[in-house]
Amino acid sequence: MQRFRFVGVVLAFTLLIAACSDDGGDTEGSTDTATASAAGSELSEYGESIDADPALVEKALGPVVDTPEIVLASIARADQDLDQATIDTALDCWNNVECDTGSGGEMIMGVADGGRGNVWRQVTHMEAILQALTYPEIGTIVSRDAQWDEDPAVAEADIRFLIQRGVDFIIGYPDQGTNISSAILEAEAAGIPYIPYSAGYVGLPGDEGALIPGEDYTAIVGEDLCALGESFADVLNTEVGSGKIGIMGGTPGNALSAGWQRCMQPALESGVKPVGPPADTYWVNDFALQSVLGWLSKDPDIKGYAYEYADGMYTALDAYEELDVPVEDLTVVVRTDEQTLFCDWVERNEPSYKIFFSAGGNFQSRVAVTAAMLDLQGAEIPAEILVPHVMREVTPENCDPDRVTPTVSGTSLVPDDVLAQMYPEG
Repeated sequence: MQRFRFVGVVLAFTLLIAACSDDGGDTEGSTDTATASAAGSELSEYGESIDADPALVEKALGPVVDTPEIVLASIARADQDLDQATIDTALDCWNNVECDTGSGGEMIMGVADGGRGNVWRQVTHMEAILQALTYPEIGTIVSRDAQWDEDPAVAEADIRFLIQRGVDFIIGYPDQGTNISSAILEAEAAGIPYIPYSAGYVGLPGDEGALIPGEDYTAIVGEDLCALGESFADVLNTEVGSGKIGIMGGTPGNALSAGWQRCMQPALESGVKPVGPPADTYWVNDFALQSVLGWLSKDPDIKGYAYEYADGMYTALDAYEELDVPVEDLTVVVRTDEQTLFCDWVERNEPSYKIFFSAGGNFQSRVAVTAAMLDLQGAEIPAEILVPHVMREVTPENCDPDRVTPTVSGTSLVPDDVLAQMYPEG
C-alpha cells in the first residue's frame, strides 16, 4: 500500500513517525506536549517556543503522543489573551478581502481558499488570522475565496491576484488540486512560499501531475492520510463486522478525501462493503443529506458511514427521519467534531448507535502560518508537517450544550468570545 509521505532531511524538527501500521495510527496515551525541552529547541533561534499549554494541545489533538515541535510552537501562539481591539481587528480581517493588522509590519499574508461556504472553513480562516496577529511583522492580510467554483481558473486567478498584490507567503486549501498547479508553481517561482493545510496536497503523491511538497511547493500540513483511512477502517471492521457502509467526501478529487479513502477501502474486511462509490458532497450539508437519502431509500440496512465532516453527517442523518428508518446498529466514523452531531447523538439515546472521531483540525491553518514565517527566516522546515491523530468514541461529555455555536468543532482553538462575535445568533 502506497504511503503519502516523502523522505526528506529534517534538521530542525522532530517529526511524528506515523506510518500506516497495524493500529492504523490510533495512538492512545497521555499527551506528550514536547519532543524536546523548550530551551533545547532550535525553533527558539527563530523566536518560537514549544512550551505549549498541555491543555491546549489535548484540546486540539486529543490524547496523542510525539507531537512535532512545529505543531507545539503553533499551539503555543494560540494561547492568546485577546482584548476587544484585537478581536475587532480579527473580525475586520475575517469579513474583508484585505485588512490592516495595526502592527505596522511590512509583511503581507495571503490566504487562497478554494471555498469558505461552511463553518469549518470560516473558523479555520479565523484561526489563521489570529495566528498572524501574533506576528508583528505581518501588517496586512489578504484573503481570497474561490467559493468552490468548479472552474479551476477562478482559484488560479485568486493565487495570481495574491502574487500581484505582493504577498510574502500564501496558505489555504487547494480544493482544485492539480488543476491549479500552474498558479502554485508561479507563486513558488516568485519566491512566495505556498503552504496548504488539512492535508491539502496538490495531487496525492504518486498521482499523475502531482506536485511534490518540499520541491514544487514549500510544505504541507496535515495528518498521515493513510493512517487516518486505516483508523477509519479499524473502527468499521470492529464495530460493523459485516454489512454495508456509505462513504462520503468533500470537493471532487480533493486530496484529503481521496487520501484517506484510498487507504481505508483496501483495509476494510471482506464483510464490510461500500454501498457504492464515495459520494462528493462539497462539504455541503444538503449534499450529504441527498447522498444518504439515495442510499437509504434503496437499502435501509446500512450499518455505517465514513466522512470527514461531522456537521454534514448530522444533517445527513435527517434521512432516517424522512424515510422512517430507525438509527440502530449504526457506526459513524468522522474526522471533525462539530457539536451538532454529538449532541444529536445524546438526544437520540440509542445504545447501538456509535460515533468515533479524530479532531476538527481547524488549528492546522495556524501551523501553516508559523511554518511560513519560519521558512522566510531561513529555518529548514519539513516538506510534510505531520499532525498526529487518535480515534475516540463519542461519549455524553463530548456534547457541550453551552458551546457558543454547535456548528463549531469542540477542538477549535478560536476563543469563545471571538466565536460569539463571529456567530452572534449562536
